[in-house]
Amino acid sequence: MGVWLLVGVLVGLLNGLTRRWTVARLQAEMENSALALTLGGLVVRLSLVAMLLIAGLRQGIVPGLLAFVGLWVTRMVTVIWFHTSVGAKREEILESETE
Repeated sequence: MGVWLLVGVLVGLLNGLTRRWTVARLQAEMENSALALTLGGLVVRLSLVAMLLIAGLRQGIVPGLLAFVGLWVTRMVTVIWFHTSVGAKREEILESETE
């Protein structure tokens, strides 16, 4: 049963890393290719999550819920990490501007 939780966490990490990779490559000059890159990444991420949840739910409700919990916990940890790292960078920028 713990395998589904672990797999959910791993898919969640892969989901976060692909999102970060996509955002890091976006540039203002990209125009239409930025949309294609964003939508392509979205399709890949949603496909991975859907495959995981379908596979888990085929095994039963508990494995499906464990996979979902793994995805959810990883997402929350990623959001908290991103929020704290961006907040620290923002404070550094504000401090350097006031000096």
